[in-house]
Amino acid sequence: MKSSKWKRLPALLALVISLSLFSGCGEENTIEEASTAGGLTKVSVEYSEEDLDATWDTSSAVMISLLGNTAEISGDGAIMEENKIRITEGGTYVLSGSLEDGQILIEADEEAKIKLVLNAVEIKSSDGPAIYSVENDKVIITIAKGTSNRVEDSATYTLAEGEEEPNAAIFSKSDLTINGSGTLVVNGNYNNGIVSKDDLVITGGNVTVLAVNDGIKGRDSIAIKDGNFTITAKDGDALQASNDEDAEKGWISIDGGNFVITATGDGLQAESLLQVTNGTLSIACGDDGLHADAALLVEEGTILISNCYEGLEASEITVNGGTIDLTSEDDGFNAAGGNDKYYIRITGGDITIDAKGDGIDSNGSLYFAGGTVKVNGPTNNGNGPMDYNGVCEVTGGTLTIAGSSGMAQAPSDSSTQCSVSVYYSAAQAAGTVASLVDANGTVILSFAPEKEYSSIVFSDPKLIQGESYTLLSGKSTLTEVTLSEIITKISEDGSAVTGGMGGQSAPHPEGDGERPERPDGERPEGAGAPPDGNTAPPDSSTSATTTT
Repeated sequence: MKSSKWKRLPALLALVISLSLFSGCGEENTIEEASTAGGLTKVSVEYSEEDLDATWDTSSAVMISLLGNTAEISGDGAIMEENKIRITEGGTYVLSGSLEDGQILIEADEEAKIKLVLNAVEIKSSDGPAIYSVENDKVIITIAKGTSNRVEDSATYTLAEGEEEPNAAIFSKSDLTINGSGTLVVNGNYNNGIVSKDDLVITGGNVTVLAVNDGIKGRDSIAIKDGNFTITAKDGDALQASNDEDAEKGWISIDGGNFVITATGDGLQAESLLQVTNGTLSIACGDDGLHADAALLVEEGTILISNCYEGLEASEITVNGGTIDLTSEDDGFNAAGGNDKYYIRITGGDITIDAKGDGIDSNGSLYFAGGTVKVNGPTNNGNGPMDYNGVCEVTGGTLTIAGSSGMAQAPSDSSTQCSVSVYYSAAQAAGTVASLVDANGTVILSFAPEKEYSSIVFSDPKLIQGESYTLLSGKSTLTEVTLSEIITKISEDGSAVTGGMGGQSAPHPEGDGERPERPDGERPEGAGAPPDGNTAPPDSSTSATTTT
């Protein structure tokens, strides 16, 4: 991971902070952030009425008809100067038509709220953003139902000496909301597609962004409730919250919507917290699929990552639900970074990982308490299907974790659910079904890894201590095994295995021990080093946040 992303965060953060954001229409939309010492961090977002309202009053709105190189303006608060439509007062402005070379420039007072309705409009700028909000309290861009709209900035900007902004086709220095149900295409030819220097909220719309660098950025936060998104970030991240100066900011909450993401950098990147509570994401990227410097939380939704360097990466990763299916060049899940505390906690969900590096890797501890986890791990012995430096406690869930054996680890003795770890003397061919069958002939667990494997971990609530099971390879019986302990480690012939990374003293096939290089050639600070402590994170029920 790029070293610039990693900032040292406090090891023990205990706070409950109420932030009044996205307020309007006489109501206050409260967002609460909470973090307990080493525990779950979550942001509870309620979307205000004005964020959701995609209607407008035509009787009081200012109507602006764009006519190529000029415009007709009906109402007060906006004027045309040269090639710019200057909006200087709060209110609703309805745009239609085409501006061949110009800009919508918002320069209202700092308390003004501007509603900008895109009603079948095309805006191109030859110097700077197509829509540029310099000063106001908040801008709401409504994409009118049934309309197609397009905004495009220039490939070069004329900026004051020493200035680096504005730098996006739609650029707002204040809070920005996008809503509606129409179509909006944004071409960011200079740098980014859509940028808010404060909080960015999206509650609807069919939005396509093609950007030279980052696709959609909210410096302080991004909250998305609904919409359909196609985002291409040629040299950057598809979605990014970039505030690294305030621990209470720099977060992303995906609460709905459908996303198709292509990025050279990360799919989603948050400086503090990244959470997915709903929605569908399809991601292909050159770096991490989902990355947060502090905490990454998945509660519901579907995450499909067809290509990435690492799938999910953060100091603290929690999965309570949803579907995750990923293919990675290096680690599938990776708990690492600039913090001194790491963990991965899975309490629910359906997770499938195909990793060339470690399948699930924590520089701290692993906690499996529910859900279904399938790992098609590495084939080289320099990586493991499961890798941890603290403890691996299995108290629930269904696990089938397969891969190479050189670095393979078994769960810890502190687990309360039985597991069986098998270490093979020769690699098993891809697609070879490994099964555990009980005394009645019932298949308890069965897994056909998509790549060759020489170790596998089975765990399921149906495995009972003291009971005996048959280990099969395809239809062939390998051995009988009795679960005399919570943790059982055997070779394929049934002999006990002790010692080593996961207790494997049995021979394992030789293999390439090298890890793939990260796109920038760097590993996260602290990667591979054990943390100072391995205290278990609290249950989500004790640290989840409610909105007041």
